[in-house]
Parts: sequence; C-alpha cells; structure tokens
Amino acid sequence: ELRSSPKQILGGVARRMKKPLIALLGALCLVELLRGKDVNADSPAFIIGIRLSEALSDAFIVLSALLGSLGAFFSGSTTVSNLTFGAVQKAAALNLGLNYEALLAVQGCGGSIGNAVCLSNIIAVSTVIGVENQEGAVMKKVVPIVAAFLVIATVVMLPFLYA
Repeated sequence: ELRSSPKQILGGVARRMKKPLIALLGALCLVELLRGKDVNADSPAFIIGIRLSEALSDAFIVLSALLGSLGAFFSGSTTVSNLTFGAVQKAAALNLGLNYEALLAVQGCGGSIGNAVCLSNIIAVSTVIGVENQEGAVMKKVVPIVAAFLVIATVVMLPFLYA
C-alpha cells in the first residue's frame, strides 16, 4: 500500500528539482553565450582562448587545470565546466601549437578536482555527516590538497601537450 499517491510523489520531485533546474539552465545559457552560434574565430570562447594564450604564452598550461577547477567549483559540475571552458582551451591550444586533446584532458582533470571544493558538494557531505556551518573549515582543509592535485595533473600531462 502506498503512503503517497504518484501525484504527490511527482509533485515533491518537481519541487526539489526547481532550484537545480534553474541553476542548470543558467549555466547552459552561459555556455551558449560563450560558444556563440559556432565555435569559430568569432565566438567569445575562441576570442578569450586566443587572447589569454597570447598574453600568457606557454604559462597558459598552468591556467588550464585551474580554469577547469574554477568552472566545476562555480557550477558544481565537471560537465558544465568542460562545456564552458572547453572551447577556450581548444583555441588556446591551437594558438600555442599544443595538442588540444591533451589540454582538454587537463581541463577535465581540473574540473574533476574542482568538484572536491564545490560548495554544493561540501554542503551535501556536511549535511550527511551531521556537521552544520563548517563549510569554511572543510574548504580550508581541502584547498591545499586540490592545489597539489592541480599541479600533479598539469605536470603529468606536460609530455602529452607537446606531442
């Protein structure tokens, strides 16, 4: 015997999905704005990638994993981070003569690492273990580990970037 009707269950699911859906739609709108109609020389992502790579030269490689990490930190998703910054990374790689698949791999590693400091994940874990209002303390402990992993991911990928 059901305690709740299917209508009540679906209504509850819809209410819980409302805020994440709004955030996801906002992130996807940002992705589309960055990508433009086509990812080409006229798209904002391409222009950002070219300008950053011109300004930083080979130092852009250091920024690559950090961009992925920041994208995941703000969006809560490696996928959204990759969609947002993937075209930037590709444009920079092509401009610098780097293997763009390898630079995109660095971006993906950074995004995955960035999930460790994603505020929504920290709040979810804190809730599960029963710790309240300790996000800052958790972040202070996790950020140095994330920074170390970003360095490791970048160093490991260096030979592939110049292949």
